[in-house]
Amino acid sequence: MTETRTCYDSVKIYQKDIGDVFISHKDRLIKVRDIAADISAEIENLSVFIQKHTPVVCPDCSRVCCINRHSYPAYDDVLYLYARGEIIPRYTAGLDDYAPCQFLGHMGCSIPRVLRPYRCNWYFCTPLLHHIVEHNSSRHYRFFINLLEQITGKRQRMMEEYAAVVKNIEFGCTDQT
Repeated sequence: MTETRTCYDSVKIYQKDIGDVFISHKDRLIKVRDIAADISAEIENLSVFIQKHTPVVCPDCSRVCCINRHSYPAYDDVLYLYARGEIIPRYTAGLDDYAPCQFLGHMGCSIPRVLRPYRCNWYFCTPLLHHIVEHNSSRHYRFFINLLEQITGKRQRMMEEYAAVVKNIEFGCTDQT
């Protein structure tokens, strides 16, 4: 009988794996932490831009796009949070994947944008995108797109740097052949 791993279970595994590396090899992860700090600054810039639009568009939404299934952080999200020295939000096990996100409140997401999973910061529904396009100059829209591209590129560099560090770590396993 095969066991199905839930998104919640995956997050717990990611936390343990990444947490162990950060505890044991913190001194080797300075570049990872620096890149994560840069990402955080870019997300703050993105947040200022997006917050001009979400209070206008989101309160009248009749279809909730923020669902539990999308709220769980991926491996790179957990890495980013550890690199920032942040605590991963407490998730509730056993929730319906398609129910409104457990962090969605009357005022929007209760998780600060800088700590949200990447997919939450990257997803823009059609009404929100239309509002952004209609209420910004071409220059401001390009600024918005550029921020998204910078965040993506820096996340990729953070993952590559982390992989390079982990590749050079001995985990106590030896080949007995």
